[in-house]
Amino acid sequence: MRGGCSMDGIDKELLTILTSQTLSNLASSKNIKIAEFDAIIAILLKTRIAFDVEYSPGTRRLAESALLRIYINPTTTLNFTFSFQSGSSLFGGPI
Repeated sequence: MRGGCSMDGIDKELLTILTSQTLSNLASSKNIKIAEFDAIIAILLKTRIAFDVEYSPGTRRLAESALLRIYINPTTTLNFTFSFQSGSSLFGGPI
């Protein structure tokens, strides 16, 4: 692991982030604010947890949305779909 972090430290940080009330509230809400999504990204960057983001700016047919993929280990990922407005998104069905 780069930066001298032990796997145990990363597991504890990841567990803390994933069980936080903030992430739980955001993941279960229908629409979030971009600033709230940015806060999640900032936490992941600060704790050096690997992730990918796919963003769809929305169209006349699809709502603005993002897919956040968090890498737990080489074979396990967590995927979260966030919508920034009501409607169907590129990453999922009707919201």
